[in-house]
Amino acid sequence: MRIGTKREMGGFYIYLNLLLYISLILSSASSNDLQVLLKLKSSLIRPKASGLEDWEFSSSPSAHCQFSGVICDEDFRVVALNVSFAPLFGAISPEIGLLNKLANLTIVSVNLTGRIPTEMWNLTSLKIFNISNNAFSGSFPGEILTGMAQLEILDAYNNNLTGLLPTEVANLKNLKHLSFGGNYFTGEIPEKYSDIQSLEYLGLNANGLTGKIPGFLGRLKNLKRLFLGYFNAFHGGIPPELGSLTQLEILDMASCNLTGEIPESLGNLKYLQQLFLQQNYLTGRIPSQLSGLVSLKTLDLSINELTGEIPERFSALQNITLINLFLNKLHGSIPSYVSDFPHLEVLQLWRNSFTGGLPENLGRNGKLCRLDVSSNHLTGLIPLDLCKGGALEDLILMGNFFFGPLPEELGNCKSLFKIRVTKNQLNGTIPPEIFNLPSLSLVELDSNFFSGELPPEMSAASIDQLKFSNNRISGEIPRAIRNLRSLQVLELERNKLSGEFPVEIFDIKVLSKINISDNNITGEIPPSISRCTSLTSIDFSKNSLSGEIPKGIHKLESLSNLNLSRNQLRGEIPAEMENMTSLSTLDISYNNFTGRIPNAGQFLFFDDSWFNGNPNLCPPSGVHCPALVNQSSGSSHGHAPTFTASKLMVTIITSIMLNGN
Repeated sequence: MRIGTKREMGGFYIYLNLLLYISLILSSASSNDLQVLLKLKSSLIRPKASGLEDWEFSSSPSAHCQFSGVICDEDFRVVALNVSFAPLFGAISPEIGLLNKLANLTIVSVNLTGRIPTEMWNLTSLKIFNISNNAFSGSFPGEILTGMAQLEILDAYNNNLTGLLPTEVANLKNLKHLSFGGNYFTGEIPEKYSDIQSLEYLGLNANGLTGKIPGFLGRLKNLKRLFLGYFNAFHGGIPPELGSLTQLEILDMASCNLTGEIPESLGNLKYLQQLFLQQNYLTGRIPSQLSGLVSLKTLDLSINELTGEIPERFSALQNITLINLFLNKLHGSIPSYVSDFPHLEVLQLWRNSFTGGLPENLGRNGKLCRLDVSSNHLTGLIPLDLCKGGALEDLILMGNFFFGPLPEELGNCKSLFKIRVTKNQLNGTIPPEIFNLPSLSLVELDSNFFSGELPPEMSAASIDQLKFSNNRISGEIPRAIRNLRSLQVLELERNKLSGEFPVEIFDIKVLSKINISDNNITGEIPPSISRCTSLTSIDFSKNSLSGEIPKGIHKLESLSNLNLSRNQLRGEIPAEMENMTSLSTLDISYNNFTGRIPNAGQFLFFDDSWFNGNPNLCPPSGVHCPALVNQSSGSSHGHAPTFTASKLMVTIITSIMLNGN
């Protein structure tokens, strides 16, 4: 065996020493990372939080690489730190700058406060920097970006950052995603931002930015998503230069004070999928050139001052799923091609001046889930196929001139959540199957010409509001209404209902408001009403109710309004009603009540007119009360004498006594 020379042996030892030295350096570096993480933990969990329980000291050089949210490289250096959604509370300590191998720092939605440490300038390996949905404050320290040449994602969305937008981001040549939205930045958008040619996502929405939306943003040729709306207060309009962003997929400039007309150049954005311009002050017509948005899925131009008609050329928007044009000044008919859109899910055109009828085939694509055309001048029949695909959730047609019946097909629409067809000219009977739909919550059929009776079977346990007032519905209130266990509001006033009030209705524990006024309901008010303690408003006026006010009505401790006027009720006002402190309105006028009006509690504040029309009902402080005199004399009559007759009797007795003297 050959033995090496001294020179060779010396070189070997030097090599071993070098390996040992490097190992010691790496060990020291990884040990430093452990200390930094422990320091971070101490600042992230004080004083109200827990979390990072497994971040504990260890002598192992790689122990910290097993910490939750930590990723290391082969040298046990921390390269990624993600502690999002953990139960933390505190701030980022300055020691974060010592993790100089960190490539991914993601701390999302953990309620961190304080300022962003300036020591982060040392994180020169960082590619992802995401601190969104926290409560960081102060200005954004732009100097920390100076050495982050590799940064691709900078996301500080939804914090409490203030001051001007940092211009240093313009030097980040690899930056693809920049989000400063949801903060309190002020001032104008820096022109230097147009230098970030790598940018694909720019979010400056929901700040306090001013000035004009700059045309130089049109230079960002790789931009795919642009968010500038909400709480910003720009002046002027939409720059036509944005039509040069040919890669754009989302353009959101909602609610940021825009004026003027929509530029025709936006029609060049053939990859645009979502266009949000709602809640501004845009005027003029909708440009027909927007028909060039052949990839468009979502179009929201609502709450503006747009005029004219829906362009005929919009038939080219075959990928559209949502059209929001409500609260404008649009007119004309709803184009028939709307019903041919294969993917249309939402059509909201309310509060305009549209005329004519709904397209006959609307809903036949099988995907329509929300239709709201209320407050227009529309007429005609309701299309039969609105729920053909079983997707329709909201049907809102209020304030138009629709006539004919409510389609029976709606009774099979198990997806239906809301029906609101108030103030039309609809007639016929209400499809009974509607009352058995599993998802239905709100039914508003007020002010139409519906007739017939309510169905004897009801099982829609999710209905919380039934409003049928001002129609021609007859028959009795069905006892099956007790099955509507979620019912909170029942409005049946101004119909032709008859029969006695169903006792079962007060088995509904959540019933809050009931109005059956102006019908022909007979019988007594059920004593079971006292069990329905959630009631806040009762209106039984203008019926033919008899009997007395139930003694237990004082148990309705949340009752605010009680109207029993214009019935045939009798007896005394229960004295316990004085203790109903929530009662603000009590109208029992034009009945046959007797005795004295209570003189305590809420009765001290009630209007005298609420007791009119009860001849035998006496004011609280009156000297003579004929009804009480009659009761004490043991009258055998079933009804107390009239107030006029009693006054006459008192006058005669007084005259005899005076003459006798």
